[in-house]
Amino acid sequence: MKIIAALILISNPSLFACTDNYIDPDGKNIFFYEECLHMNRGKFTDELHQKCTKYSNQQMIKHKMI
Repeated sequence: MKIIAALILISNPSLFACTDNYIDPDGKNIFFYEECLHMNRGKFTDELHQKCTKYSNQQMIKHKMI
């Protein structure tokens, strides 16, 4: 049963996203945006999205990734 549940979750990545058209502003394998979402748990709003996008950009500049 655990294997079947794992396969379902792996095969459907949109289960982890906020919407089907979720765009991660960090890019692949960078998690500043997700870190911000985690620190600001609550209802996902446009305001939270903007805040986390800004945080992500600041962290990427700080770490010389952009």
